[in-house]
Amino acid sequence: MSSNEDVIPDGYDRRPVPQSETVSGVGLALITLGIGMTLPVFWLGADVTQKVGFSNALLVFIGVCGLLGVLCALTATVGVRTRLSTYMVLQFSFGRHGAKLINLTMAVTLLGFYAATADIFGSTVASAVHSAWGIETPAWLHCLWGSLLMTLMAIYGLRGLDRLSIWSVPLMAAFMLFALYLGVQRAAPGQLGGFAGSGDSLALAVASTIGMVILTPVLMPDFTRYARTGKDALIAILGMVLGFPFVLSVGGALSVITGQSEIMLVMAALGVLLPALAVLVFSTWITNTANLYSATLTLATVSRAPSWKLTVAGSLVATGLAVGGFMSHFLDFVMTLSIVIPPLASIYVADFFVVRKQRYDLDELARSRGFGWPALVSWALASGVAWMTSFEGWSLSSQPTLDSLLVALLAYLLLYRFAPVTLAAPPHPQR
Repeated sequence: MSSNEDVIPDGYDRRPVPQSETVSGVGLALITLGIGMTLPVFWLGADVTQKVGFSNALLVFIGVCGLLGVLCALTATVGVRTRLSTYMVLQFSFGRHGAKLINLTMAVTLLGFYAATADIFGSTVASAVHSAWGIETPAWLHCLWGSLLMTLMAIYGLRGLDRLSIWSVPLMAAFMLFALYLGVQRAAPGQLGGFAGSGDSLALAVASTIGMVILTPVLMPDFTRYARTGKDALIAILGMVLGFPFVLSVGGALSVITGQSEIMLVMAALGVLLPALAVLVFSTWITNTANLYSATLTLATVSRAPSWKLTVAGSLVATGLAVGGFMSHFLDFVMTLSIVIPPLASIYVADFFVVRKQRYDLDELARSRGFGWPALVSWALASGVAWMTSFEGWSLSSQPTLDSLLVALLAYLLLYRFAPVTLAAPPHPQR
């Protein structure tokens, strides 16, 4: 009998992806588009639109994803040029041991998204089954079988996700366009443009949208390390830059037209409940597979256990959170992400392009110091500044995420330049 290592493909957790394993940019763009085509993103689009109005929400969605697209282009380039996962990339700036702290933070973040998606998946399927056939089923049961599908695909790896996305994501996009068409047909003249919302803070709408989207730019090397060329890597980011605003806007528009925020109630109002249920299964499968796949890559830098075991362990923890009702804390979770996650991208982009001149050598990690203190201090400082501007009334740029990106960038370059030599690993191998 073959071992698990013979059956389960190599995820290249700790080494560069070979050119023979690369894929097209279109395939990667479909994966990132599929990540956005999910329940929490649809839900947030509806929530933000109900709070700030449709016109303002549309500007927020397009503006946030466009600006983060610039960051995404940089992180995508790091991925295609190093062929390393985000978590291996982080070790060059944060140190071998320091990166473990960051990786555990990222693992918690990814498993939190997994839990929220599985939670809302279970309740939504239960709602759909009741609406369609009048059968009462427990939400936790649907959460469990959905999580099993997602875990199996995550074990199979990115190749399986790529194959699934190539045909399912266009189908989902077409269905959402069809649902939007049905909604627009029902809308009263001027209903969307005239919807002003409840008048909540525009800054909070921006922060929550950033928190929802920010993981994609930060984790882009996980996907673009598989890109054939630099051009393919840039094509891959279109799934985020164009895809996320599309899903957010559709969620917002349909919530205004139908007066509902929960996706199955929206689809029931449009008369497409059962097709929506089928699309829901595929979209959530792709998104949560990507979440669990990235979480596995994170844990692989902390533990030497086989990837499939890490995947199963992560799934069990996140599914437990989902059954426990994690979705009730989701908005607070997203707001926290908009503070602590962006500085990571600033730091490793600055390290790759400025400090190490685009030269990453895995042999260097074995000789480097365990903790990259300039990076760790910069991350803590930037997160602290963003926290203060978010909750304590301070004001720099008026956007905590932008504050954290800029503070992390400047602090890292300054600390690396002026820190004592004992605190910073040399940028290139000593000879």
